[in-house]
Amino acid sequence: MNGFLLFLRAGLQALNPWKASCPGGEPVQAQHKCESACCPSHPVTTLKEGGVGVVSCLTDPDHPRAARLASLGILPGTPVKLVQRYPAYVLRVGFAEIALDEDLAGLVRVITGAEAEKAAKV
Repeated sequence: MNGFLLFLRAGLQALNPWKASCPGGEPVQAQHKCESACCPSHPVTTLKEGGVGVVSCLTDPDHPRAARLASLGILPGTPVKLVQRYPAYVLRVGFAEIALDEDLAGLVRVITGAEAEKAAKV
């Protein structure tokens, strides 16, 4: 049974849409280390209500719940708007509004301002 689980995990990792490098061109750091890298992105949880940004990467792309974010449409290059912060973070992605707990929302990193406009054109 363990062999099957390893095979399944390898298949899911191959489908992982998250990049191995951050927008600054550096490799994605270990969890919660992105803040020390020279990178224009920041956690979506730092946006104010009504704030907009473009998803750039995840703080930890190997997190078990990264596939959940991808299935919800939260992918690199996707514009998002923070609609609500409490009791859950609510992100508007396209025409959908998605509620995330603080831990899951904290994984999503966005870029704002001129960097976001540049990323949206790509």
